[in-house]
Amino acid sequence: MPEERRMDMNSRAMTELIVKKAIAFGAASAGIANIRDLKTAPAFVMIPQRPHIDRVGAVENTTGLPEGVVDWKHEMHSVLVIAYEHPEEKPYLDCWLDGKNPPGNLELIKINKKLKTFIESEMPGVTAMPLNYYVEKGGVWLKDSAAVAGLGILGKNNLLITKEFGPRVRLRAMFLSADLPSTGPIDWDPCAGCDMPCRKSCPQNAFGTITYDPEQYGGLAKLPGRDGSYSLLTCDRQMAEDEDNEIKTPTEVPDYGTAGSIIKYCRECELNCRIR
Repeated sequence: MPEERRMDMNSRAMTELIVKKAIAFGAASAGIANIRDLKTAPAFVMIPQRPHIDRVGAVENTTGLPEGVVDWKHEMHSVLVIAYEHPEEKPYLDCWLDGKNPPGNLELIKINKKLKTFIESEMPGVTAMPLNYYVEKGGVWLKDSAAVAGLGILGKNNLLITKEFGPRVRLRAMFLSADLPSTGPIDWDPCAGCDMPCRKSCPQNAFGTITYDPEQYGGLAKLPGRDGSYSLLTCDRQMAEDEDNEIKTPTEVPDYGTAGSIIKYCRECELNCRIR
């Protein structure tokens, strides 16, 4: 059998094993995005071209690269993306408790650590590098990565929508040195014909105006909110209000204990999506 064919089979088997193990460790779903595919995905093309925006979620850039540019490591060839379900009945998974990382994100970090140990011990020669959530600190654009990996599609609410959980998931990623094929995208459109209760529920009307034009970005067809209507700055006004409304009354939180401080960020466009 030709060497190239054997490598293809090994890649498929490796991908299947990694995805299976991610789910065994607690991920709701997982997939692979090859870096060659990611470099042409909408966010990776568009965001470095945008003018600087001071936003609520911004952090100090430690990569030394221009804003929005991903720090591609030359020895890394694929990105493993994992999702963790954030069901509506467990809102605490998404809350900042006493200024700490949300419990759901902490679970994602734990899963990634277990995956790194498994991959490097069971797959000789493969290096795994868990990524920071922020591109400014060495991460990747997660929603586009998840779409390339086949976890779901980007909806009209500018969120990743999955078949199993709708948009009620959070994401984390990891670089892999193995050159694995992408496991997506998938051919599915849950937004077709929908009257968009997700957009109508936005308290800031973040989808009310076309903010981006394809001609600004070389004719790029897939813009924020699909049609260029999603405004990050408008959305961030709600995030600022949510921070101002921090709960400072001691509150019992499942699997945590008593929290003296709770920040609940808006999830209206997420929770009002009809895909469940």
